[in-house]
Amino acid sequence: MIISKNLNWGKILRFSAKRLTYFIFIATVVYLLHEVFDWTRVAIPFGVVSTLGGALAIFLAFRNSSSYDRWWEARKIWGGIVNSSRTWGRQCTTFMHGADAEFIKTLVYRHIAWINALRLQLRLQDSWQEVDPFLSAEEKTWVMERKNKATQLVQRQGEDLATALKAGHINDFRHQLMDQTLTEFYNLQGKCERIKNTPMPRQYDFFTRVFVFVFASLLPFGLIDLLDANHIAWMVIPLSVIISFCFSVLESLGYFNEDPFENRIQDTPMTALCRTIEIDMREQLGETDLPPKLEPVDGFLY
Repeated sequence: MIISKNLNWGKILRFSAKRLTYFIFIATVVYLLHEVFDWTRVAIPFGVVSTLGGALAIFLAFRNSSSYDRWWEARKIWGGIVNSSRTWGRQCTTFMHGADAEFIKTLVYRHIAWINALRLQLRLQDSWQEVDPFLSAEEKTWVMERKNKATQLVQRQGEDLATALKAGHINDFRHQLMDQTLTEFYNLQGKCERIKNTPMPRQYDFFTRVFVFVFASLLPFGLIDLLDANHIAWMVIPLSVIISFCFSVLESLGYFNEDPFENRIQDTPMTALCRTIEIDMREQLGETDLPPKLEPVDGFLY
């Protein structure tokens, strides 16, 4: 997630280098054809370009609004994971009368393993050693044999709850409350998987890119006559590049915001949120040797 209020223009220009090169190239070609080679027929009525630009602006607004909704929903889901995790830590440490400390620690640490497993699954990462500190060697071997590791970790939590109920460590009412918390974890996980596995309709992505390309290609042809009438035909190059760049940036924003679980700088900061949950839950256990909170790096929080 981008924390810094100001972005690095060097990175922006490097990212947009290919598009900017094309915008400059097409505008320069139009200027040379019109002014140097006196090929005035190269111009087209500006009304054509302005109509396309208006339609494209509406299309981009819809696309970006939908993409932002996906990004914001992802952040709200992880906010729910943070809150429900604290609830689970409180329930484990205050409901389990008679249970030994190691059993309670297992429930809390397995949950920390769950949030990290969910993060790794959503990002399609394979660094499963990150969950090692929170699972026993036996349980780590067991979970690595499962297809959906996050799902099976919550399943194990439910099995241990049933064991605690039979042993008399919790009563039926408290067991029901804790089971509801586990159900909420499944609901939150399912919402994340829905966003991850259901992309924006590809036609919106494809046609948005096509329309931006067409608009940027036609823009200098529509501007050249207007600017030439005011004896500033050379302005077709900077004006076309600036306007095309604006539309291009809007298109890129929609593209990146629609997938908030890709471990990019603008995505949901799941690593930082997992660390926050870990600190809170280990402190609920009474631990004092806690890891530091993750801080932004160069204005970015991952």
